[in-house]
Amino acid sequence: MKKEKLIPFISTILALAAAMLVYLNWNPEALLQGKEGPVSMEDIESGQVENFVGSKAGSDIPRLAGKDDFEKNRSLIFTAEPVGIISTGTYELKAWADPYYSNGGKRRTGAKKKKPQFRQYKNPDSILNDRADYLQIYLLELPDGSYILAQIPENAVRAIRSGKNITLPIGKKVSQGIPDKLKTLCEEYDAYTGGIYYAFNDEWQEEHKFLISLLRIGVTMAVLFILAVVFIFIGNKLFRVKQEV
Repeated sequence: MKKEKLIPFISTILALAAAMLVYLNWNPEALLQGKEGPVSMEDIESGQVENFVGSKAGSDIPRLAGKDDFEKNRSLIFTAEPVGIISTGTYELKAWADPYYSNGGKRRTGAKKKKPQFRQYKNPDSILNDRADYLQIYLLELPDGSYILAQIPENAVRAIRSGKNITLPIGKKVSQGIPDKLKTLCEEYDAYTGGIYYAFNDEWQEEHKFLISLLRIGVTMAVLFILAVVFIFIGNKLFRVKQEV
């Protein structure tokens, strides 16, 4: 293959790979949510804020010092200032995701298969893991060194891993079963398994899931086009390919 044709081909492949990384790892949720102010207990108790889960936590929202607080505290509303986080590789189907899929063809709705509630991945944070329909369950290290299970936004996960001191979005305690493999890991870290710290507003996610998908696809296509043009230009310059007039 002549370099006049090889350069555009390789450039497109490289641009496609980069664009896929953007699609799998960029989420416009924080952009759509904007710079909302913190929500206080007074706001919640007075009914000014009904869907408070996932909101920025005010100073009077109860902080979890350790797993005992999470287990015994009667409050249904929490936040936390974690000191560490561990990926478990256990992913749970999002509450707002379509729980069914089909193998294609003209199948009736009743013939669709249900997606598994949990998925376990050997490489916990691989870009190949399904994060479009699934949320990872993390082991969250609290200030006293104890662990609880948590499902929190990816931007919070990255902040914790980078060593930043952050206050998590307001979460609630969700009691549900967990897979045996996750139970085994929890035993290793002596983590509390009677509930999960859940920091997503399901109603907001349901309302915005189409717009979020549209934005991700739009940005991905823009990145693909721009990088392909840039790579072709660089390749032509490096290999001194003459452009046809």
